[in-house]
Amino acid sequence: MSRLSFPFGPTPLGRSAVVDYGSDAHVRQLLELLIFTVPGERVMRPELGSPVRQMVFGPLGGPTSLALEAALQATVQQWLGHVLTLVDLTVTVFDEDAALEVSVTYETVRTRSTGQVRVRKDLT
Repeated sequence: MSRLSFPFGPTPLGRSAVVDYGSDAHVRQLLELLIFTVPGERVMRPELGSPVRQMVFGPLGGPTSLALEAALQATVQQWLGHVLTLVDLTVTVFDEDAALEVSVTYETVRTRSTGQVRVRKDLT
C-alpha cells in the first residue's frame, strides 16, 4: 500500500509522488511531519504534534531541553509506535546560531532497519 509523499510533489511523469507504507522513506517523512506539527494545528486531532515550533518563545537549554526530549519521546511513541521503535532521541540547542536540532534514531518495524533523522529549527 502506498501513501502520498511529503513534501507533496509530482513525479517526472506528472503523477503524485508516493512512498510505500512503513518503508524507511515513509517513516522519515512521518517523523518530520510529527516534529514540526504544533499541537492544535490539526483540527480533527488537536493532541497530535510536538512543542518544537513553540520553543521560539521559551528559554533554551538545561531543563527545557530535557522536558522537550521527554515530550518528543512520548509523542513519537504514541503516534508512530506502530511503524517504528524509538532507539534514541536527543535535543541539542545551538546558542550561537539560535537553533534547535532534534536527532531521532529509530528501527523500522516493517524492515527492521535502523535509521536516523535530524531536523533543525532556527529559533529566530
